[in-house]
Amino acid sequence: MINVTLAVVATLSMIVAAIATAVAWVTVRDERRRAAARVAVLAAAIHDHDNQARPGSSEVPRGLFGDPGAETGTRFAIVGAVALVAAGAVTGLVLLAESGSRGRPAAGRAHVERLADVPLELVALEHERDDSRLVVHGIVRNPPSGAKLNGLTAVVLVFSKDGAYIASERAPVAVAPLAPGAETPFVVTLPDADSVDRYRVSFRSGDHIVPHLDRRDRNPVARTE
Repeated sequence: MINVTLAVVATLSMIVAAIATAVAWVTVRDERRRAAARVAVLAAAIHDHDNQARPGSSEVPRGLFGDPGAETGTRFAIVGAVALVAAGAVTGLVLLAESGSRGRPAAGRAHVERLADVPLELVALEHERDDSRLVVHGIVRNPPSGAKLNGLTAVVLVFSKDGAYIASERAPVAVAPLAPGAETPFVVTLPDADSVDRYRVSFRSGDHIVPHLDRRDRNPVARTE
């Protein structure tokens, strides 16, 4: 959008410059023609004694000795009007582009804030060990007042007995996109989890963390024992 606006602004600027140049060239050409005509008429008047003796013989055609200032002023008035119209159009396009560029981040911020205002609900969470693997599965619900979520993933972080972070793994939820009021299961598998003592579940949509409420009435950090 911004590139198109800049191209339009540049085109309008070149059009205004071309019109101003053309009008200025025509004005200079006409002034030169008038000056040459004046010189010719004055030379003829000096050498034509008969025309000097005849009353009214000094009158010359109005087209040669008309008011050049009025015509020049008219041309410059036209140039000024065209320049003002073009400048107004350019200004309007620039303001439109700026308002559009400001509106898009604002919309993005509003979307993020809405996600933060309406958290997801974790309604079920279980886990099981399969040899050295840890499989975490559960159900998450998007409240009816929430926004439709695209690219929702479940993230599991695992910790050792002393609370040290070990690793993390993520997997997309089963239902995508997740509409308001809908529920979806999720399954996250972590390999080499023999030393894992506890884990924590969170959710993401793209690069944004989606907050959630644990509706199981249990601590969100679950032990694997």
